[in-house]
Amino acid sequence: MGRGNIVQVYFFDLYWGDERFVDEDGISHFDDGSALYYGQRIADKIGRDADYGSLKVHVRSGNGALLAVIAPSDGRRREQDALIGRHGLGILRRPVEAAIALSTAW
Repeated sequence: MGRGNIVQVYFFDLYWGDERFVDEDGISHFDDGSALYYGQRIADKIGRDADYGSLKVHVRSGNGALLAVIAPSDGRRREQDALIGRHGLGILRRPVEAAIALSTAW
């Protein structure tokens, strides 16, 4: 078996507010980059329904060392803000796109 085929176990613990959920099983990945990408996907997926201000995914290696603390991406936060109406009416985040949308609506 070549060196590139060795997999490692990574753990993905979830934190938000006062809650903590520890991953006791872990998931196999080929390298740290793959595990970090997976951690970002977890943060974004759960972040759609959770409080963005406090959600964090702690990525640990198989020996328990903390590799990263990951928050949901900014794009997911903006998506949630739009869905629940956190921004007041009339605030345009991208005026050029808003102008195009208005001009095509006429």
